[in-house]
Amino acid sequence: MHPIWLLIPLLVGAVQPVVWQMNVRLAKFTGEMESAVLLHVVGTIVGLGWMSVGLRQAGLGAALSAPWWALLGGAIGVTAMAGMNRAIPEVGVGAAIALTVASQLVAAVVFEHFGLMGSLQRPATLARLAGVLLLALGAWLVTRA
Repeated sequence: MHPIWLLIPLLVGAVQPVVWQMNVRLAKFTGEMESAVLLHVVGTIVGLGWMSVGLRQAGLGAALSAPWWALLGGAIGVTAMAGMNRAIPEVGVGAAIALTVASQLVAAVVFEHFGLMGSLQRPATLARLAGVLLLALGAWLVTRA
């Protein structure tokens, strides 16, 4: 595996506090759901721009071959964004991201252990479960303050 594939998630994670603060600021002007929808529209425009300059693969028509539930990611994404737009002003961006990352890791380990929805199958070893526990402890510590 090329190291760039590890660097990309690190960079995406590092910009999340900035992105969420941008989302929350917009939501103060428009409302939580309106902000989430508007940001997804902007994201769609940018994505179509990237596709127009050649950053694409099979094309949008191939989506018809995907399982029906694969298209629900957009609905989940806009709903989750609206929820975070409401939660962050109450709990803070640090606590919100700590809880998000901890819950994502728990879900990811379960998904990989059982190979759910076509994910890479990796057993939930004692070392992986210890990592989940440590991250959960870290999230708890961050949210206590």
